[in-house]
Amino acid sequence: MLKLVKIAVGSVISIFLADMMGLSYSTSAGIITLLTIQDTSRETIAISAKRIGAFLVATVLSYVVFRFFGYHVFSYGAFLFLFIACCGPLRLGSAVSTNTVLATHYMLEQNMTPAQIGNEALLLLIGAGIGTILNLYMPGKGKEIRMTQYRLEEDLRAVLLRMSEYIGKEDRSDYTGSCFDKLQADINAGKKQAFAYMNNTFFQESKYFIDYMNMREQQTVVLRDIYKKIMSMRTVLPQTGQVAELLRETAVTFGESNNARDLLARREEALRRMQDSELPVTRQEFEDRAVLYGIMTDLSYFLQLKKEFVDSLTKEQILKYWDGEESGER
Repeated sequence: MLKLVKIAVGSVISIFLADMMGLSYSTSAGIITLLTIQDTSRETIAISAKRIGAFLVATVLSYVVFRFFGYHVFSYGAFLFLFIACCGPLRLGSAVSTNTVLATHYMLEQNMTPAQIGNEALLLLIGAGIGTILNLYMPGKGKEIRMTQYRLEEDLRAVLLRMSEYIGKEDRSDYTGSCFDKLQADINAGKKQAFAYMNNTFFQESKYFIDYMNMREQQTVVLRDIYKKIMSMRTVLPQTGQVAELLRETAVTFGESNNARDLLARREEALRRMQDSELPVTRQEFEDRAVLYGIMTDLSYFLQLKKEFVDSLTKEQILKYWDGEESGER
């Protein structure tokens, strides 16, 4: 709805300004505004810059073609062929439609005087300029992403708590992977919001949410592997309680700003205790002990992913997203 309002208001403003300046074909300024307003601020700025570059190419080609072949429809066809051919390699394809409309004005006026070229340049600048200015305002997505983050972390916490519970049970018939469905859905939503947020802001720190969502997605892959290992176990060993407790501690202390160093230290301590315990007696105990070691390795990687994410943050990102306005009470 906001985009529609911007298009309507921006087109009216552009036509009004073009009329006030006495420009010919003033309605073209409104059409240019309509075509300029994109879904994100960055896209809008990028397409405006391309249209200005394409305008220079179109002006040169129009001058050459119309001067030597005359101002008629066949010359316009030749111009259009050359213009599209030039815009492809220059990656200006998205600017073709706007500038071909402006080129028709030269054909209709039967001249390309400096005044006429200036008229077309002003139409482009007004239309693209108004569209760009209006689209610089985008409603903040920070709160929306924060809500998704909250849901995502609750999902992860629930998965870890279920793991800590079912790893100590022999009967896991009611333990399914359905708990990952909501988790993955929230990750997908968060990634979409993160890219929208980055494309509507103009500072490097905005990449924080994308890196955060990617990190959580990688952790989810690890949790799926742990789930499969838990389901493969046939016995409950004395060492199982240590692993269950570590999973529980991870869930309880889980959070955005937790650097995972303490949890990694606890994991090493739990692993040492497992190594000091008595050797397995039966084949099944041996196999399940190996699975427990595999789970500990996976959990170490799970925590390492978080540590690497925290270590990669800049001071600006930490201030903005943990201690600043965007971080709220979290």
